[in-house]
Amino acid sequence: MKSGQDVAKGMVISTNPSSMLAGQALGRQYCEVVVKVVMKRDAVLPRPYVGVEKMADAKHLTIAWPYNWVINNTCSCFLFSYVMSDQIF
Repeated sequence: MKSGQDVAKGMVISTNPSSMLAGQALGRQYCEVVVKVVMKRDAVLPRPYVGVEKMADAKHLTIAWPYNWVINNTCSCFLFSYVMSDQIF
């Protein structure tokens, strides 16, 4: 997957660092998003969990997604970009 490539569209659900998702707190670098449209099915999730490892698995589910990978769009949804970064991993 190329850095900066759009992988999905969805909505931010929570920005609370103490919100729990799949048994883990979001933390300050992640937000909780719901994936509405998958654009790159093979994109590996930055924080996978059992049964949800790629973007194709995440359609219509909530996942943790890095704040700095969320791109604001002019509609009420957001683009999720796939950015390779040492700051996240």
